[in-house]
Amino acid sequence: MPSYLGKEDPLDALCHHFNVQRVRCTETTPPTTLDMPASSDSNLPTHVLAITQQDGNASAPPIIVPFNMPKFAQGFRTELITAPDEPATTYSAATQMATVPVVPLTVPHAASIPLLMLFGLGLEAEPNMLAARLLPPHVIEEFPNAAAMAQVLSQLGDDLFNRVVRYNKGLWANVLALGLRDAQLTGMVQTAWNVAAEARRMRQQWPGH
Repeated sequence: MPSYLGKEDPLDALCHHFNVQRVRCTETTPPTTLDMPASSDSNLPTHVLAITQQDGNASAPPIIVPFNMPKFAQGFRTELITAPDEPATTYSAATQMATVPVVPLTVPHAASIPLLMLFGLGLEAEPNMLAARLLPPHVIEEFPNAAAMAQVLSQLGDDLFNRVVRYNKGLWANVLALGLRDAQLTGMVQTAWNVAAEARRMRQQWPGH
């Protein structure tokens, strides 16, 4: 299976795997189905997630994330709630559009869900690609010395440091909330969050913090 994560952001890579183009949902309450541009009926998503964040802006539209329901059940312990009379994904060659059923899902951290889906669904399998999305390269170079990793991470500028901490905290919360089954992936995300949390503790001990 090809990897798209090296050249695309996680949501675009996820859409690429499912042969669709990303779409935006302008409504705060998502519809039951969404139309997505698709060049063929090959490997289409069975559903899309309409992702909202637990502590997010209630008026913010959801993030639309394509996925495959059987692969989700294999990769995560959480059972998604779907309508009993839910339609299946359909494809129109005339319009090159796929009509896909929508599953609303509220999570701790919306922005990291596409990355978690890529690996949790087994679409991306290279651990180094995941690590590169979690921590800067010069921090990863210190692996497996977690203390050294935290020390290097603590030296980042405030904006980048806060972004790294926020992302890793959110991704780890998503792993726990959705029940990621893969022990290796779970361990990697937990390690990255532990390093980020330790770096944050180090910075809090600095004078003036």
